[in-house]
Amino acid sequence: MLIEFSVSNYRSIHQRQTLSMAAAVAYDELLATNTFEVSAGSSLPRLVRSAVMYGPNASGKSTLIAALKFLQELVLRSHQHQAGDALDVVPFRLSPQSRSEDSEFEVTFVEGAVRYEYGVRCNAVRVTEEWLFAYPQGRAQKWFHRAWDAEAGKDVYKFSAQFVGGRKRQDWADETLENTLYFSKAVQNKQEQLRPVFDWFKDRLRVVDAPHSLSAGYTMQRCQNAADRQRIVDFMNMADLCIADLRLEESTFAVEQLPKGMPSAVRDQIAKDLDGKKITSIKFVHQDVVTGEGVEFAEDEESDGTRALFAFAGPWLDVTENNRVLVVDELDTSLHPMLVHYLVKRLHLENSKAQLIFTTHDTTLLSQRILRRDQVWFMEKDAQRASKLYPLSDFSPRENEAIERGYLNGRYGGIPFLKGLDFYGV
Repeated sequence: MLIEFSVSNYRSIHQRQTLSMAAAVAYDELLATNTFEVSAGSSLPRLVRSAVMYGPNASGKSTLIAALKFLQELVLRSHQHQAGDALDVVPFRLSPQSRSEDSEFEVTFVEGAVRYEYGVRCNAVRVTEEWLFAYPQGRAQKWFHRAWDAEAGKDVYKFSAQFVGGRKRQDWADETLENTLYFSKAVQNKQEQLRPVFDWFKDRLRVVDAPHSLSAGYTMQRCQNAADRQRIVDFMNMADLCIADLRLEESTFAVEQLPKGMPSAVRDQIAKDLDGKKITSIKFVHQDVVTGEGVEFAEDEESDGTRALFAFAGPWLDVTENNRVLVVDELDTSLHPMLVHYLVKRLHLENSKAQLIFTTHDTTLLSQRILRRDQVWFMEKDAQRASKLYPLSDFSPRENEAIERGYLNGRYGGIPFLKGLDFYGV
């Protein structure tokens, strides 16, 4: 699972900022539900199941999530890069020095009971540094280190004896382009020792940077299985939606199904692509209050909240079943605050090792009946207009302190400063 993620010199983030999922030893509230032990007898700290970030608009919350998404995509896709392809990385631009410096990303996580630390430094042209540490039996092994030597005009690699591959290790390095990760290239060349690390990025980590656009397709796919369909119905009814069943309906595509206001060029292209194909839609079944018989409602007849929760249901079950790390920007988008409470509480009670990291403006979550003091983080801009991330624990809050009231009163920072606004004309 995720232990911590750090980023520096990326978009609105200048100096190194670190989000940690390590549980604070000093706090014992909600220990059994909100934290978990990584592995029995391990020297690793207990980890929290969830972490929430607060802050005003444009404070940098989305930037932190975008940084993690960038690193994930670089790991999964960089082996496909062609020579000369630019990396989509932008440094902090409000300082002359930072504009010419590299961005840095580092993530520490546990996979297969082994701790790994993987890091990358890069700019739009090339990867300038890359490293991977593994800690089997708790002892550090620096499997590989890559660094750009500007004077020699080449990458210099160092490999540890524990990193298998023999002469192939340098062959993989020779095949690695300046805009490609050695890590990704080696995995594509079947370096199986790296496979668990790569699979953490591919299978374990899930980053949702636009939840309002989350497709319902995966949830509908799971509804094809009767047992999964019932689990999704139960999941949604925990939010008191009173859904009796879900039914899939398959039909042949017809252009009349497209919205009338769609631009004609787009409409024609979609009609061409889907002509003659089968389309699956979902029907929400509610009980007639008198007869008890099932009454079907089309998806567009349900509320935004119901549709959003349905789209979220499949991925959420997948996350908790498979102990994934789910990172969501603005979890409260299209969801009532009580639904957000429900999702967070449900995660804490699932007794899995799944983790949730999310941003929100819903301050009602700031209750010590829901979150521990080490699960709350704030983001704001400093005097240099750079994003600064810091935990609630920096303020040494008391147990049972009224954290929501303190936050709204500005005690912890991370709130909008509305200069010169007078809503009442006085």
